[in-house]
Amino acid sequence: MKKHLLATAALTALALTLAGCAGTDTETAAASGDSADPTTLIIAEPVHGVGYLPLYAAMAEGYFEDEGLNIELTTLTGGAHVTAVLSGDAWAFIGGPESGAIANAKGAELVTVAGVVNKANIYWTAKEGVDIDTDDLAASLKGKRIAIGRHGGSPEIISLYLLKELGLDPSDVEITNNDQSGSELALIQADKVDIAVTTEPVLGQGITEGVWTEPILNIPAELGDFAYSSIVLDKKVTEEDPDTVRAFNRALAKGMEFVLGDEEGTRALAVTEFPTMNADVIDATIDRAYADELWTGVDISDEGLQLDLDVSREAGLLVDDGKVTVETLLDRSFME
Repeated sequence: MKKHLLATAALTALALTLAGCAGTDTETAAASGDSADPTTLIIAEPVHGVGYLPLYAAMAEGYFEDEGLNIELTTLTGGAHVTAVLSGDAWAFIGGPESGAIANAKGAELVTVAGVVNKANIYWTAKEGVDIDTDDLAASLKGKRIAIGRHGGSPEIISLYLLKELGLDPSDVEITNNDQSGSELALIQADKVDIAVTTEPVLGQGITEGVWTEPILNIPAELGDFAYSSIVLDKKVTEEDPDTVRAFNRALAKGMEFVLGDEEGTRALAVTEFPTMNADVIDATIDRAYADELWTGVDISDEGLQLDLDVSREAGLLVDDGKVTVETLLDRSFME
């Protein structure tokens, strides 16, 4: 099997030099204990987030090493995680499958091969002192200033959809697109916005510091089964090197099993992954993740992915005339 040698733009010359080198088949090497150099795969993430703990667990526990893989994470904001895959600078990205759908509507051929977060892991919260009636959100939100995440990102897409579900037009509120995840905290503190669309651990940080309230809208509960964060890569990779995709998914599945079966171990991992967060924030974050059942396994249901596509179309971000379907976007053959 041909070894993947993927690099960032700064390592392009090295990648070109080594691209022709042959490596030991990943599956065979893992089974035989072969000491050949592992295959390095670069995974682009849009944010370093609590929802991705199954991936981090697979890395920390050595499950990828067992499969002959070396995983390198790169955090790329503003949609650059998708661009990195499209340009070949990353093997895959972890993020919303609708990002792959939007790219496919423009001519790309990306596929989703595994799920990581199967609930919409975002929350609406209000600045302390802002009067919100959760029984009449539409009236309470009218005229409010809302930080809604980067343009084209999952938080924006879902929030635009939910505004419409509440009977509101985007023009009924004042929307701020904040490209940097986590910057919504600073926007609230500076009194630039009244409402923030956020995720953990930033949500817990803002609550602990008294910046904003407990969620005024729990979107994991609101939407239910939803393909929120998945492993997405170029379809050519699945066709040319299926063994590596299978090896990756086997390791990821073990990471998922770790998170689902070892809550204390997951808390300890979160402390390592988010060293600047205090213990109270970490505990509240992990408690909420389990309570909202963010992790259910690496499989993705047709219904969960279809809802993601429907929401993206309704929000106006996926314009494809029905071109992208569950069947074209999802490759379940690797979800053993």
